[in-house]
Amino acid sequence: MKKIISSFIIAGVLIGLFSPSLIAEAATKLTVTTDVLRVREKPSTTSKILGNITKGAVYTSNGTSGSWYKITYKSRTGYIHKDYVRTSTTSKYTSTGARYTTVGTLNVRTGPSTTSKTVTQLNKGVKVASYGTSGSWTRILYNGSYRYVSTQYLTKTAPSSSSKQLNVPYYNQYSLGYPSGCEFVSLKMALEYKKKAVSAASLYNQMPKSMKNATYKNGKYYWADPEKMFTGNPAGTLDYYKNWGIYPKGILPLAKKYRSGAADISKQGVSKIESEIRSGNPVIVWATVDFKNPYGYFSWIKPDGKTFTGYRNYHVMLVTGVSSSSFTVSDPYRGKYTVSRSQFTSVYNTTGQYALSVR
Repeated sequence: MKKIISSFIIAGVLIGLFSPSLIAEAATKLTVTTDVLRVREKPSTTSKILGNITKGAVYTSNGTSGSWYKITYKSRTGYIHKDYVRTSTTSKYTSTGARYTTVGTLNVRTGPSTTSKTVTQLNKGVKVASYGTSGSWTRILYNGSYRYVSTQYLTKTAPSSSSKQLNVPYYNQYSLGYPSGCEFVSLKMALEYKKKAVSAASLYNQMPKSMKNATYKNGKYYWADPEKMFTGNPAGTLDYYKNWGIYPKGILPLAKKYRSGAADISKQGVSKIESEIRSGNPVIVWATVDFKNPYGYFSWIKPDGKTFTGYRNYHVMLVTGVSSSSFTVSDPYRGKYTVSRSQFTSVYNTTGQYALSVR
């Protein structure tokens, strides 16, 4: 990593060749405060004098060397002493404050597009100075140049280095008799943590569900809308076109019946899940079995005529803890375990960022 070159700092950890501090600056203006200031060839009082500049003259810093600023003087590189100038910074864009990265490999690009060149990658928790947005991209200052990162992977909240674990009771969906009931079994665990004990049978009975397999007609499958109800019967074995699942919008009314503060926090990124856990709220997440990459995609036509696409290793579980390097989940199928931040984030993003906080 390079040395600190101004007060506009993007601090954090970079991948590969960079050390734990990332530095960037806007243009630093130097205003001469003494009547006559010598410009020297090298950063030393014994160096050759290139000329003199007078009080009020303004130059742009090209860097520093010890107690000296490097400037361009009559098309040559020169040095002036720090004791005799006043500094200020200028920026082409208005600062919109600090942001923090929420993923472990965030691409920094030359433009606001995935086709723009990647100049580096930032680790999770890096502090960046933001200068507005361009579409779904945030403009940041990186090593003196304006670059772009995806806005969805930034947050205004500084990351906490401490871990937070919620003592949530555990239940297994198979032991309870609901092989495909991961959604409401996860809800049951969260509700019990929030002092609302509800039986699995009661949640099963109240949860909206189609209780029918998908139908096949004219080369296409037709099925219920998982945004509104469970596709199939959660008491059956998970299988595509037989028993599949229900999404946050469909199960939210049931959650709110017992915890009115329950909220659909989909599409708000991993940082939102972390903030909910740190606030003491377990979060139901829609992901995959063992947090592996989704596979076996298949589709059907919903009642509204639109196509919905599912995947074979669909699974839902409860997030109950967070640390600087991982998330803890209470998986109603596999048990309790931790998932690295990078893997959690990758799968969560790939599967659409669906989550529900039980507050």
